Amino acid sequence: MKKLACVSLFLCFCVSLALAMGGPAPKKPGAAGSAPGLAEKVFLIDDFESGSLKSPREWWTFDLETVEPASNKGLKGGEEAVVSSIGEYSLLLSGMARNWYAGGLGTYLAKENQDLSKYNYFQIDVYGSGPGSGAVKVELVDDDSNNWTVEQNPEKNYAVTRDDKFVYEIKVDWDGWKRLFVPLSDFVLENPGAGDGVWNPQMSDGSGGLLQMQFICLALAENGKVNIDLDNVSLTMDK
Repeated sequence: MKKLACVSLFLCFCVSLALAMGGPAPKKPGAAGSAPGLAEKVFLIDDFESGSLKSPREWWTFDLETVEPASNKGLKGGEEAVVSSIGEYSLLLSGMARNWYAGGLGTYLAKENQDLSKYNYFQIDVYGSGPGSGAVKVELVDDDSNNWTVEQNPEKNYAVTRDDKFVYEIKVDWDGWKRLFVPLSDFVLENPGAGDGVWNPQMSDGSGGLLQMQFICLALAENGKVNIDLDNVSLTMDK
């Protein structure tokens, strides 16, 4: 296991505003349903082709005005390789922000006999509508309390209290589709002291490994709007 290196984050002044905002995670393994797929080189988290947030993977949502699978027919432009692989649906995230924060969604990832430690990159296809599209903060929580549960404090915006939360922020300032490969080593520990401070995506000693992922949407103005589409959310071994 290697300790994740700290890097500069976009909108670092927003981190404290969006810290741990979200809803409670499922408390039992498998509560979010079966994972869409575990291949040798790619672990597909969701491509939203079912047109549902309940199947094959279940997502919880909070605060954001619009979180729904939407047709890709009108989403043109960007990288050709992405345009040819997005399928019929992507996930639309849209809404007005207050104090830069607009809301988000999350899903539970842990599953019996699942080893995610071999993956080195977080991959995602993102559709932007220009410089004012907004930003997405990706949150990954690993299990340091060895109980397959993310302990949170609802009185402090559901702050994660006993596990590590690693984050990476994506500023969406382009038009059309773009594919991003983010090294997992670029994710930064946001809650030092809660867990062991080490990236632990594998199951060991009762730990569920990588437990959950959340997307937190931020506007580029204090009371601005977020308008972003996501697709093909994955973990990969290589670019």
